[in-house]
Amino acid sequence: MPTILIGGGTGFIGQHLCHKLAADGHEVRILSRSAKPGAKYKTFVWDVAAQTIDDAAFEGVDYVINLAGAGIVGARWTEARKQLIISSRTDSTLLLATSMARLGLKPKLYLSASAIGYYGDRGNDLMTETSEPGSGFLSKSCVLWEESVDEVDRLGIPTCIIRTGIVLHPDEGALEKMLLPLNFWMSNYFGDGSQYYSWIHIDDMVGIYRFAIEHNLTGVYNGTAPNPATNKALAAAIGPAMGKSAVVMPAPAAAMKLAMGEMSHTVLDSVRCSAEKLLATGFAFAHPELEGALEDLLG
Repeated sequence: MPTILIGGGTGFIGQHLCHKLAADGHEVRILSRSAKPGAKYKTFVWDVAAQTIDDAAFEGVDYVINLAGAGIVGARWTEARKQLIISSRTDSTLLLATSMARLGLKPKLYLSASAIGYYGDRGNDLMTETSEPGSGFLSKSCVLWEESVDEVDRLGIPTCIIRTGIVLHPDEGALEKMLLPLNFWMSNYFGDGSQYYSWIHIDDMVGIYRFAIEHNLTGVYNGTAPNPATNKALAAAIGPAMGKSAVVMPAPAAAMKLAMGEMSHTVLDSVRCSAEKLLATGFAFAHPELEGALEDLLG
């Protein structure tokens, strides 16, 4: 079975992806900032800031996946934090590209995460993979992230970029935070709630990477379910999925901007993404509808 090297394998999506790939029979290797002799998967040390990596990580590797990057909502967006968000993504790509070039390696496929933040705040317009990037920090960071993958492409290595949507899981990410008000029989939406959230069930997010490996997909794909929902619709669907009654209430946009600053774009921007390009490859979503996805995750 193929050997797969993963940067960012200990993150939210990475942990779920590693588990599934190992269950598929693949040899999974993880890049980490520190050695972990007793880890579940073979671990090799890299230092993105210093641009160093253990060359042994690449021996016999068939696929490389890079999910590495500082958390978008991990801390307030100071100028230093924004630079870290960008550099952690572009510099990790550069390290992998220069290492593969130096070692003369050409894996079957290089897969990189990106994000639907690429499109910016686009209202009700339907975004396809050929849509222009938006404005603002999220768009800028994603454009630079994807441009860094060009360094891999120049090596003659096939590349695939997945623009990640809002990944749903009850213990992590956006959904985990949206569940907190249910302790007080409330479910909050942000602003007027009309902004589109292009969501995806964690199993389908992992499934896209598995499918891309199995079918050697190349190019850019939206990693979102076929049926985006408004933020208000998502908030309204959470309670019923858990069998709880909840008053659906707004969190005013002004309050979100005051509390989060520029980072409020992560909850107030509207991005309505198409999944048609991915569907055309033959990929089948296990959870294409929001209600069914929430019932699977929360029921």
